[in-house]
Amino acid sequence: MPLLSLNHYWRIAAAGLSYVVFGVGASLPGLYILFLALVPMEQSVKQRKVRNAISCLCRFYVNFMQFLGLFSFTVTRARDQDIEGHLVISNHAMLIDALFILAYVDNLCCVVKSDLCRNPFTRIPVRLAGYIPNNHDELIDIAKRKLEAGENILIFPEGTRNKSDFQLEFKRGVANIAVASNAPILPIVVTCTPRVLGKGEKWYQLPSVKSRISIRFDPSLRALDCIDATLPRTLQYRYLTRWLRDYYFRELSLLLDQK
Repeated sequence: MPLLSLNHYWRIAAAGLSYVVFGVGASLPGLYILFLALVPMEQSVKQRKVRNAISCLCRFYVNFMQFLGLFSFTVTRARDQDIEGHLVISNHAMLIDALFILAYVDNLCCVVKSDLCRNPFTRIPVRLAGYIPNNHDELIDIAKRKLEAGENILIFPEGTRNKSDFQLEFKRGVANIAVASNAPILPIVVTCTPRVLGKGEKWYQLPSVKSRISIRFDPSLRALDCIDATLPRTLQYRYLTRWLRDYYFRELSLLLDQK
């Protein structure tokens, strides 16, 4: 049997092991979070501890998967990049995109699917971490207050995983928050070559060679530096959404052309 095939089968086995380890490993922070839920403590302090626990779990997990040889990854950011009160955005190519961002951005509040707020296994961690359901009637106002308080907010402009690197069907949620708050926007550009864990793919459908993943933290942007602030709000939302989509299209084109 060729060495390449052996490596391929090993990575499939490693992927299965990773799912088991994640399920077991998540129970430890889960117990810690349940303990915090019962302890009298200022809500902001409790929230920060929960987010730190989630970040530590995610960092361990992505490094564990790299150790097993499932993929290799690099994280590149500007030197001394201060991430506070930022609207963090990223293209969404893989199932595990969010794990890398949660691992490497402090004090991160996620905009999550409303199902997670009702799921008995995720409801308590989501609530204690102060995450925002994506169907909340006051999502923009809540996000604005959190950004002003110095929290970072993660939202994927596409809303769900794309099926190709240049699909990039951005929705207006990011633009709505960015224009309302004028908070700095932190674009994170993620590439995965060859692609893995995409939309509609099973966990065992791995490419024949190990994927290389790059997570690049770009310099911060301001919404009002990208569009004309004198336009009506509805046009600002539309133009900023288009501007961000073009930004990602351009940056992904440059990065993937280099590989």
